[in-house]
Amino acid sequence: MADPLSLSRRDFVRAGAAGAAALLGTSLPVRADGGDDKLPHRPLGKTGVRVPVLGMGTVAVGALGDEKEAVALLHKAIDLGVTYIDTAPAKTSIASFTGYAKAQRYVNAALRERRKEVFLATKCLETDGDRALLQLGRNLQELGVDQVDLAYTHSIGHALYDLEALVGDKGPMAALERAKKDGFTRFVGVTGHNRPEKFAQVVARRDIDAMMNACNVVDRHTYSFETIVWPLARRKGVGLVAMKVMGGSILTRPCKMPEELRQASLRFALSVEGVATAVVGMGSVRELEQNVEWARSFKPLTAEESAELKKQTVALARRWGPHLDVLDSKGEKSRPLINT
Repeated sequence: MADPLSLSRRDFVRAGAAGAAALLGTSLPVRADGGDDKLPHRPLGKTGVRVPVLGMGTVAVGALGDEKEAVALLHKAIDLGVTYIDTAPAKTSIASFTGYAKAQRYVNAALRERRKEVFLATKCLETDGDRALLQLGRNLQELGVDQVDLAYTHSIGHALYDLEALVGDKGPMAALERAKKDGFTRFVGVTGHNRPEKFAQVVARRDIDAMMNACNVVDRHTYSFETIVWPLARRKGVGLVAMKVMGGSILTRPCKMPEELRQASLRFALSVEGVATAVVGMGSVRELEQNVEWARSFKPLTAEESAELKKQTVALARRWGPHLDVLDSKGEKSRPLINT
């Protein structure tokens, strides 16, 4: 394969298409030890850690106005085996609104009793290394912990991130690597919703433990992280985390996906080779229990099912368009792959 730094987006699409037959993995882990009431667990890349296949996204939790209700929901999730909790601060120095509202405060209250049960991920949306470290420190304080399990440089597909500054020695990624060495986080990673070709360049130039990207049956047509960048990440042992499984963004309803496609979209994300967990935003016990049921009964999509879903969702992808670019300050939209 050619050097990823020299490939264009169109080159990546072609390279991804050539490997599309291998998109769905065949050696998927079975249920975790402990019986059928437990969620299946999978290895998170090269970290040596196994995580449940369903993770708890906390945007919807943070939006709850009642702390008692929010904390009870988090306890319920942990009780059901959803012990991967993904959160972030309400705001950063470059973003006054991230969608997470009071999420970290609520997670703090739940963790007081159950920190050892949880794999805890937080995020830093900062373009400068020093500010990223300050943000991580504030996150730790708000969460009431001395160390998180995973600290992400957040939303790196955004145009506000200059690539060279992002991967440079004074950038946020290098800063979180230093925080890892200093014991403030066990692992480091990157997240993002758009510009998958940019992620391939980042993966080639920095050593990360995990990567979280948008992955669902509709946005596979528009962003296609599954075929453009995740194969490269897998070869480097990067743990893959699926997000936006139901298609939501912080400016829309958390569950944008049509109801009849929701279980299929979760199955699609968990069927992609190398995916360790799918982080889903859940703001009610009903949503939580439904997703847990689907995760427990998960069966990988067959190649035929995946192909049929792909055909069924083309029109919906055209209607959605590059909707995850909505917060991009430069207004540069990702080009939908369905139009190439």
